[in-house]
Amino acid sequence: MTFLHRFFVNSKDIEDQQVWFSPAESRHIERVLRLRGGDMVLVFDGSGWEYQVELLGRASSGGMVGQIVGKEYLDREVPFKLSLVQGIAKGEKMDTIIQKAVEVGIDSIHPLLTERTVVKLEGSKTKQRQERWQTISQQACKQCGRNRIPVVYPPTDLVSFLEQHQEQPVLMLYESEQDYTLRQVIRDHLLPCDKQPWYLLVGPEGGFSAAEVSLAQEKGAVPVGLGPRILRTETAGLLAAGIILYELGDLG
Repeated sequence: MTFLHRFFVNSKDIEDQQVWFSPAESRHIERVLRLRGGDMVLVFDGSGWEYQVELLGRASSGGMVGQIVGKEYLDREVPFKLSLVQGIAKGEKMDTIIQKAVEVGIDSIHPLLTERTVVKLEGSKTKQRQERWQTISQQACKQCGRNRIPVVYPPTDLVSFLEQHQEQPVLMLYESEQDYTLRQVIRDHLLPCDKQPWYLLVGPEGGFSAAEVSLAQEKGAVPVGLGPRILRTETAGLLAAGIILYELGDLG
């Protein structure tokens, strides 16, 4: 089977059996990958469709254009909606968490501001960071083969998130919880046919404070443990997601 490079193209740029690549993707096609007219690529538009496209070359507008020679609706999504509510981590950790969460199969990502969040986001910086994270989600889909792009929501604080999701199942990963484990949650509550979304709540470096855990419990969240070892913030959520999706038959 011949390997074909994948590219994201907005649905508004697919018209009359032709695909119009963005300036950024056009540069990547020509300057990085050295692809030319006649080469075949794959294109997805975020709606589930994947297109087989023959590159035609540069259009008069300056961007690359291609001709659609085939298309297929490919559903590579998890049949169970699992969202990651991630305490914002320092440096490039958050970028990596988002990238890997998309690869694993997370449905959406909610960056979370908590008592121990070190990263400070204010004003335009918040919007810029969200846009960056959304781009990372898109790029991860491009690499891993997903045809729907998980949404990265605007950062929110713990109280606001809990109040908005009181009617939905929220699992709070908490290193001090020894009595109720993720394994028990899966056995007791998670079923392959469960259609309602579930949320995995993960603290930043330093985890959640005792006050935050108490607040979460008051709002209906369930603290769960992942075993006797303390995991880093960039490990905990991804491990929990992988375990849940494996048990439900999506992985492995």
